[in-house]
Amino acid sequence: MKTRRAFARAVLGGVATLAFSAFAQAQQPMTLQQGAPPPQQATIDILVLHATNQPGPGSIAPSIANMPQLKRPPFSAYNTYTQLARQSMTLVKGTPASYTLINGRILQITLTNVLPGPRYEISAAINQPGGGPYINLLRVTSPPNDTFFVAGQQYQGGVLVIGFTLH
Repeated sequence: MKTRRAFARAVLGGVATLAFSAFAQAQQPMTLQQGAPPPQQATIDILVLHATNQPGPGSIAPSIANMPQLKRPPFSAYNTYTQLARQSMTLVKGTPASYTLINGRILQITLTNVLPGPRYEISAAINQPGGGPYINLLRVTSPPNDTFFVAGQQYQGGVLVIGFTLH
């Protein structure tokens, strides 16, 4: 009988020790390791260009002259490129970020995923003239430091060409 009681006390004492240990651990402040992972994010550089066709050979602004993408179709259809703006923004996964273009329309960019490699998946939309609902512009997956362009917004006798570079 004494052996059973001693065994029961030992077992109950062990359970109490485990329960207290779990309680003590739960009372400790959470560390980054124990909490949710930090939100995935990326930096995006937005480059806004004005593409036109001018009489003669045209020109490309020196700051963008070495971009081979502008020398290939469909961008090679224009012979003059002027840089209008450049801005960096931080994108947080799932949170849209807005950028107002020179023509007053709002570009909305969302980091939708960060894939191994890393590669960044983004979606972009632009509001309709006069502030109407957004129109999906693109959804793309890109490696870091690779610039890609989208064009089409009419502006002062040419088009706006928007470059995106993710880091």
